[in-house]
Amino acid sequence: MATRTSRRRAGNLPADVTSFVGRRQEISRARQLLSSTRLLTLTGPGGVGKTRLARQVASEVSRAFPDGVWLVELAPLRDAALVSWTISSALGLQDQSARPAVASLAEYLSDKRLLLVLDNCEHLVPACANVLGEILSAAPGLHVLATSRQALGCEGEWVLTVPPLSGPEPDAPSPDASAAHWESVELFAARAAAAVPGFTLTPATQEAVTRLCGRLDGIPLAIELAAVNLRFLSVHDLAERLDDRFSLLTVASDSDGRRHRSLQAAMDWSHDLCSPEERLLWARLSVFRGGFDLESAEHVCSGEEIVRAGVLDTLVGLVDKSIVNLQDAGAAGRYRMLETVREYGGEQLVRSGAHRLMRERHRDWYMKLVERARDDWFTGKQSSWFVRLGSELANLRSALEFSLSRPDEVPQGLELAARICNYWMRLGMSEGRHWMDRALSVADGPDERVLNVLWIDAWAAGIQGDLQGAVELTERCRVMAEQLDSPNPAVPMVRGITAFYAGDPERASALLGEALEGFRSAGDATFTWVALFYVALVASFTGSADAGRLTAECLSTAGDAQWCQSHALWISAMNRWREGEPEEAVAMARDGLRQKASVGDLWGIANCIELLAWVHDAMGQHRYAAGLLGSAQTFWRATGTSVRGGAARGARHDACETRLREQLGDGAFLKAFERGAGLGQEQSVVYALGETTAQPASEEIRDDTQLTSRQREVAQLLAEGLTNKEIAERLVIAQRTAEAHVENILTRLGFSSRAQIAAWSVEHRAH
Repeated sequence: MATRTSRRRAGNLPADVTSFVGRRQEISRARQLLSSTRLLTLTGPGGVGKTRLARQVASEVSRAFPDGVWLVELAPLRDAALVSWTISSALGLQDQSARPAVASLAEYLSDKRLLLVLDNCEHLVPACANVLGEILSAAPGLHVLATSRQALGCEGEWVLTVPPLSGPEPDAPSPDASAAHWESVELFAARAAAAVPGFTLTPATQEAVTRLCGRLDGIPLAIELAAVNLRFLSVHDLAERLDDRFSLLTVASDSDGRRHRSLQAAMDWSHDLCSPEERLLWARLSVFRGGFDLESAEHVCSGEEIVRAGVLDTLVGLVDKSIVNLQDAGAAGRYRMLETVREYGGEQLVRSGAHRLMRERHRDWYMKLVERARDDWFTGKQSSWFVRLGSELANLRSALEFSLSRPDEVPQGLELAARICNYWMRLGMSEGRHWMDRALSVADGPDERVLNVLWIDAWAAGIQGDLQGAVELTERCRVMAEQLDSPNPAVPMVRGITAFYAGDPERASALLGEALEGFRSAGDATFTWVALFYVALVASFTGSADAGRLTAECLSTAGDAQWCQSHALWISAMNRWREGEPEEAVAMARDGLRQKASVGDLWGIANCIELLAWVHDAMGQHRYAAGLLGSAQTFWRATGTSVRGGAARGARHDACETRLREQLGDGAFLKAFERGAGLGQEQSVVYALGETTAQPASEEIRDDTQLTSRQREVAQLLAEGLTNKEIAERLVIAQRTAEAHVENILTRLGFSSRAQIAAWSVEHRAH
């Protein structure tokens, strides 16, 4: 991990790939309003440029928001209950709590000064209004810039209607020399030059361009769709064909109707210019939410007039016509349609009568995808599946929504919700429980599918600290397993997990041991490891004599599954600490932390940093330990949870905090804690790894912390110029242990280099 301490500007606002044209008055007015109101909504019809304007305004005001500008894309979302989770996800949070999602979000935002850009709110207006009402009242530093086809109706909302770009009236007389200064003409010329290098406005083309822009009524999307077709037609042909298309549409008298007609004409016209295969693919691609990759398009959209081998060529044709946008040309390239363009394709799909069929194929494909992810979970592909399923969350939501909204599809919905079980811990446990609870609410009678969702829901509830919910769900699991005469070892596993979180380790150990034997007998390698992990976890927290053997087995059998390795390192470090090997505990906990950070597991990061605080407290590094508790708090907040979510973990935390307050005094403890909490996520990880000099109270650490005798030996050998390998040989210890000693010396002394340790050693020998 990098050791730089400079803070990158927060936020996720993407860089624009095309130039921004016009809108000077609208930008100025929006910036003025944002300085005096906390909720500004840009309204207007589809295609008028609300999203692009919002992003431009947000970019220009970003310096006013030290905690960043965050874009939240709501177009792919259909379940109003998920608005809060979608905002949290865009902020990089992983809500693992059992509280209402909006409460966790409001708490996280309470001390932040940031700008949320909520894009495409029109289909979720009541939900957006409710969520914004709560978070704006809880977070005085929060500002919101929303786009919607209608106002949100929130208290304190200001509405700015986005007009079309300035331009000539339809059927206006021949243009004068000032025509090029109209915004619509300027936009057409810019996009035409991008489509056909060398294109410029000339006396020969200006009349046709002006007539075309007048016809399109200044609607940016319509103009951009027109301009890209210069690859296939001359500007004069474009204008004539658009005239023909307008003659087929009903003339509207009011401006809104006229603008809708202009966009409809441009969309129809672009549709006409597509080949039959391109039109069909356009319609079929409309079933995707939030984008798609080539493999998904090939599986879902091929067949009946489009062969799988031809999907790529047809997709390239749609990209060339700007119907589909290539978002990322890298190895995991993804494609996306603007929402207005996707809606048009959806209308064509409905007219064709194939909408239900395509939704089924879409759902079936994502069922297969998560099955592949489940098969690969206990392999080196684990981390890559976390990333891929994260990028497909909108499509997974769509597939679940489709299945759970239709009685005849509920069994598939139950199966899909269960198959994602190992990934909800990374995608968001709270959202996972939302889908599982919804699936259980529409399920009929006891069967294995229902039992699978029940035990996964119970598992999630236990992890969240929702003990009442976990107890109720595990009891339902027990009863249903008896009804089905099911030997499913997951049932005793979740009962054991619940018992552990409830503070009954003896009962937990017995139930988890039963589950472990059941999974081993069934030959289920994945859940054999999961059960083993929990058996080892209980042993580590209770100080069992078997803890060393169990944690070692857990680590050795994790293989190259990175997320599993990180969990195994965490409990192994806990056991090493309990056995009186703090140096080795620190080394293992830091290895686990590195892996947690690489997969973005915020809950796991919190646990690793928390453990490091306990170990460093025991080693006498009290201010550093207090700073680590503060850093851990950053991640507990980002997951909406608390260290006290489990009885054993909460007791360890309270004991550590009590000792630190006694050693440091309340004032010094709070100072170190707050400095650790103020580092932010990236620097908190660097700090916990001992890879930065920007440590809370580092000067005080030098003054009151003494090195152990072994650490002084290592420091003296560093002063002699020995490498870690040479130190290990001299002291007859493992090289990794020598490395751990060096890392801990750096941490204790607040240093960042071996040379500083060497100089310190020489100075202290002289005294």
